[in-house]
Amino acid sequence: MISEQIRYILLDFDGTVIDSMPFLEKNAVSLLVRFYSFSQNEAKEKYRNTTGLPFIKQMEIIAPNNQQNEQVVNEFERMKLDLIYEQEPFKDALEVIREFKNQGYLIGISSGTIESIIIDYLRKKDFTSVDDILGFREGFEKGKDHFDFIKDKYSLMNSQIIFIGDSLHDAKRARDNNIQFIGRIGMFRSNEFQSIIPKCQLINELSELITVI
Repeated sequence: MISEQIRYILLDFDGTVIDSMPFLEKNAVSLLVRFYSFSQNEAKEKYRNTTGLPFIKQMEIIAPNNQQNEQVVNEFERMKLDLIYEQEPFKDALEVIREFKNQGYLIGISSGTIESIIIDYLRKKDFTSVDDILGFREGFEKGKDHFDFIKDKYSLMNSQIIFIGDSLHDAKRARDNNIQFIGRIGMFRSNEFQSIIPKCQLINELSELITVI
């Protein structure tokens, strides 16, 4: 059950607000096959098992201490920077955010993508009503760093924040930091989310949040 104390709604970026996961997975899989000779299925499984982390962190898990990791990360980030603006928000994203703002909630977007990229992207896509855009920079990443920033900035308790994400790592971050969580079905299924958080609240579309929160 979602707490009635919620004041802050924090939304994951890729795969939750922005329909970008097919694009990101395709790019990552192509790089993993090319540089490490994984099969397509192996590459897809390794990417999905680590998705939700910054890509540089994903590669530390997928290919620990491999000398090619730096080149792979740089190529992945270049591909994302070149094409991210072609990836569109989910059709109901802006409407849902505006509705929650009208209801008086604070809204943030959290990402493992380099912060300057998502700030520029969201401004160009007219996400002007978002209170905070939190991305990845050295020493500041999705999860505890973002939760702590929100709590400090707005003097909030954990119970006043809810995080919506589409990856199992998003669910783990919420669970490990005692933050309420809603999983968006997409890359991962209901039973996978509920293996992390039993009885996890789930949605298929962002518009469902209006009746859930």
